[in-house]
Amino acid sequence: MTQRFLFGLLFLLFFSLTACEPTGPKVVKPDNSAEMAAVAAEQSGDYLAAAEQYRLIAETAVEPQKSQFYLRAAMAYWLANQAAESTETITQIDLSTLNNVQRLDLAILKANIALYNHQPQQAITLLAVFDLDIAVEQQQIQALEIKIKAYDALDKQVDKAINLIELSPLLAPGKQAQNQDEIWLSLMSLNTQTLDLLNPGTPPAINSGWFALAYIVKTYERNPNAFVVALEDWQRNYPNHPADKRHYQQALKAAIYLPDTVTDIAVLLPDSGPYKPAADAIKQGILAAHFNANSRIKLHFLPIDTNVQTGASNVWQQYQQAVAQKADIVIGPLSKKSIQVLADADDLTIPVLALNRVDATYQKANLFQFGLAPEDDAIAVANYATAQGFERALVLSANNAWGKRIAGAFEQQWAENEGVLLNRGQYDESKSDFAAIIKPLLSLDESEKRYQHLKQTTRQKFEFEPRRRQDIDFIFLAAKPLKARQIAPQLKFHRSGRVPIIATSHAYTGAEDSQQDVDLNGVVINDIPWVFSDLATNDPSYTALQNADLEHFDRFIRLYALGADSYRLIDKINVLSSDPDVSYSGATGTLSINENGHVHRITPWGVFRQGKLKPFVVSEPK
Repeated sequence: MTQRFLFGLLFLLFFSLTACEPTGPKVVKPDNSAEMAAVAAEQSGDYLAAAEQYRLIAETAVEPQKSQFYLRAAMAYWLANQAAESTETITQIDLSTLNNVQRLDLAILKANIALYNHQPQQAITLLAVFDLDIAVEQQQIQALEIKIKAYDALDKQVDKAINLIELSPLLAPGKQAQNQDEIWLSLMSLNTQTLDLLNPGTPPAINSGWFALAYIVKTYERNPNAFVVALEDWQRNYPNHPADKRHYQQALKAAIYLPDTVTDIAVLLPDSGPYKPAADAIKQGILAAHFNANSRIKLHFLPIDTNVQTGASNVWQQYQQAVAQKADIVIGPLSKKSIQVLADADDLTIPVLALNRVDATYQKANLFQFGLAPEDDAIAVANYATAQGFERALVLSANNAWGKRIAGAFEQQWAENEGVLLNRGQYDESKSDFAAIIKPLLSLDESEKRYQHLKQTTRQKFEFEPRRRQDIDFIFLAAKPLKARQIAPQLKFHRSGRVPIIATSHAYTGAEDSQQDVDLNGVVINDIPWVFSDLATNDPSYTALQNADLEHFDRFIRLYALGADSYRLIDKINVLSSDPDVSYSGATGTLSINENGHVHRITPWGVFRQGKLKPFVVSEPK
């Protein structure tokens, strides 16, 4: 064979093999340019453009890609602050085509929209079906942040704190400090009983450690010795707990430190000016309690001077003087302005038992507020009436700042107790005839109008006796002694009948005078134990002051009692401030200290019979 023949044979063989190869459609690679454009827009922060592009892709895609692109579009719309478009796009998604990760993405999106629409419970429900422990980290963070916002909106601080604790280890170190602050704020908003009962774990669990630490701080923040012991126990039970030390160190720093044995007390009271008579009575009460106790404590009386024109006082300088004299505690000052100076100070190095109150909710470390605020009596009346099962009230008060202050405090508490205020009247203290106020208050004027109308209609004369409204449970009277003696009988004259009249302690002088107070017969008041002779004579400090034949003892008896109690509270502050449920029976009432450092008083109740105030036991709520 020649070379040309062999070459031709090989060519024919190659051609025949090639011709035998199977034929098929031409493979074309998919065009991903639209998706790439959407991703690029998303990465650049142009979420609206990305959403529109994803939606266009979804419209021409087939499942499962169709629903996946709709999900991506809905998420992009949400990031573009287009909640309505995001919500509408969600309706195009077929949930059955999504995997578990995508389903959680969708739930997170729906939960965000629910929060946007002020539906926090719906947001929680949407996420409740998922086990976040097996979710990817970013999804865990997003879901927990939504739940935290939702529980905060629902004011469920326990659940909020638990989710904040779960979130903490997932955050970058720079964000963990802020998260811990939020954990602490939530826990400190709870009371000790809630912290103890709803602790979600046991030692050494992290969540349990947070609740236990908050419980210790709330329980012992005013008892540093017990605080230190409890904190050491906590550290043993929860070694290496991530809680930032600054939380409990700050609490320990703020805790009240009053030694078990007090050797020096500074008393800050004015010795001149308009507060001097009150200050003198308080001082005498302090001295009576001091001498009765046979105490070796040194009393340092430091005068508080107030500039009449500017209102400035030397209270801060005198407080510093008390510190320099190694005083363990300060009693006083008396005026609200002076107390506010101490309240505004950066730090009080020794405790202060102020003899007035600047704010019912104000709290400051080492500042206790103890006073005889008239609002307290009004609030006590509202609570007493509720305890008696009363539901409907009339209010009669002086038409001045004092009267409005008392009536306002009563009405606010009465509303909180869900009581009904039927009517209110305000009298002029310069007058002695109150018929023009009492008649409309009791609706007697309406009765008279009905009589006149009937008389004109029938043109007949007949006997008429005006009738008051019959739905009154009691009348709250805010009046001082002279007006109370005038108003009480006039109420009865105008057919108040057996409707109880309940007044504050201001209706009584505090001194027994049956001839003058006979007009108060049947009136119920709350007052300090020292105005009830049966209770007061058991107190040696009262007896000592009474025997001293002080000129204004009866007139200022409540202030003498305030002085005696302020002294006797000193050795009880550590115990009382550590537990608001612990109380002490004093001259001004049964005393306890709440979490704000305010001395709370429960005073006995009495009724006037034959011109004398007689104590009685308050019945339980009906």
